[in-house]
Amino acid sequence: MVGIIFDCDGVLADSEKYSCASWLPVLERRGLRARIEDIEPFIGKSDASLIEAFRQRGVPDLDDNALQEREREYFALVRGRLTDFPGEIACLEALKRERIPMAVASSGRHEKIAFTLGEIGISGFFDAICSSTEVANGKPAPDVFLLAAKRLGIDPGECSVIEDSIAGIRGARAAGMTALGFTSTYDASALLQAGAHQVFAHYDDLLKCGAEFCH
Repeated sequence: MVGIIFDCDGVLADSEKYSCASWLPVLERRGLRARIEDIEPFIGKSDASLIEAFRQRGVPDLDDNALQEREREYFALVRGRLTDFPGEIACLEALKRERIPMAVASSGRHEKIAFTLGEIGISGFFDAICSSTEVANGKPAPDVFLLAAKRLGIDPGECSVIEDSIAGIRGARAAGMTALGFTSTYDASALLQAGAHQVFAHYDDLLKCGAEFCH
């Protein structure tokens, strides 16, 4: 038995730009005029890591209320605008026909993951949904991927991970899993340097490059 674990933002939904942008008004209300470039280094990492970094920069009141604000901003920003990636639905359908167990392992909170998957209509494809809020350490630690494998009932070494971020690729490798890099956010060279076993740019290519890992 093999399993496939997907990241959410930038892998299942073309949402990284919205996910980053939704932090800006939250930070501005706390006195910091941040730019997208200030948020991008945290792509793939947990909200906790971003909050800690900006706390160290002196931004006050970054707590659970700030996370809830950020989610409201994200929901308002993406509602009715989110899209999947070309070939994604056909790929998920093909994997489902093969009865390959699939999970989502995201740095986002469960509410954000559920909203994102629901907006593009793919919630029903997955056997497990895991959030970094459920584990001790977020990506690039392996914790959330190991949780996903446990919920799928599959040995970590039998799992492939689809990731668009450097932190996610490193986390997948740390979990002892096959790391497949999707070039929606970082280019192929960056993902390969981070440790991706293979990279792909289109979901049609995932079925080709991942065939040896999925059967």
